Amino acid sequence: MRPAPTALPDPATWPGEAIPDAPALPPGVPFPPSEARPRRLQRFVDEAIAAYDATRDRVDLDGTSRLSPYLRLGMLAPRAAVVAALSAGRDAGAARWLNELIWRDFYIHILEHFPHVARQSFQPARRDVAWRNDPAEFAAWRDGRTGYPIVDAAMRQMLAGGWMHNRARMIVASFLVKDLLIDWRWGEQWFMRCLVDGDPAANNGGWQWTAGTGTDAAPYFRIFNPVTQGRKFDPDGDYVRRWLPQVAGVPGPAVHEPWRLSAAAQQAAGFVLGRDYPHPIVDHAAARERALAVYGRTVAQVLSVVAHEPLWALPCGVRILRCASLARPHLRMRTPRFLTTESSRG
Repeated sequence: MRPAPTALPDPATWPGEAIPDAPALPPGVPFPPSEARPRRLQRFVDEAIAAYDATRDRVDLDGTSRLSPYLRLGMLAPRAAVVAALSAGRDAGAARWLNELIWRDFYIHILEHFPHVARQSFQPARRDVAWRNDPAEFAAWRDGRTGYPIVDAAMRQMLAGGWMHNRARMIVASFLVKDLLIDWRWGEQWFMRCLVDGDPAANNGGWQWTAGTGTDAAPYFRIFNPVTQGRKFDPDGDYVRRWLPQVAGVPGPAVHEPWRLSAAAQQAAGFVLGRDYPHPIVDHAAARERALAVYGRTVAQVLSVVAHEPLWALPCGVRILRCASLARPHLRMRTPRFLTTESSRG
């Protein structure tokens, strides 16, 4: 046996990068390395939590706590977040934020007691959806090239900074699963790869909610219209213009439907559809009907279950039921006993 070398030669062609003088992140990252976690929590409680219920869905506003990375990485104790919410008073904003904290903890319970959700749908009757799984369409969604500005802006926000507004997450998830009929697990995996606050339980719960496969999932016939969502939660188009410079010249809410602009209007806005920004990869109305047909084939399996037949019970006081009239599981939840142990879903 040959003796171990005393040193290894340094390859002359080995690539390298200069060591920065100070920590730095791209400008799109909303979590500066020098920021102290308690300061962000206190600022949210002092300045934003009162309006949280009214502003949390507006993607163009800074209306959320953005504490999810700190909770995910253990930099903020869940108990501290709950104490802050309870100390903020009994207004609608604090109550809504506390509710979000509880939901995240609920998803942790689900993953703990039903670990199969990490690999497949919670609902057995939703495990055979006939997904299309078109790789080219998935790539367009992944890269923010779907032709629907609110979807593309959200995906590019995540690519730029490792974070995405919660309402935007719901919009892009609905588009992938319902408009494109791509398996929710593809999106779940991509989110975990990109998000700095990627949490296995909350991420899985959110995707299964959108796909209609989870515990208290959205009904299969709930399909977000990306244009309507954009107009409602980005009413002036500021969010889209920030993340999609190609259409930044389109004024007001018209930016949510650039395909409706005339050639002259496109020229005035400084872009040409199909050259600078893509045409929509699907027609939403047609995609909606397609999704309803595909999902509808599995409804009979759920309707065959006796109405309100108990399925599972969790130690935290939650009973998971199936309701035949709703064609989906729903929850019956007692008042949580251990609010100070709950944590946030982000």
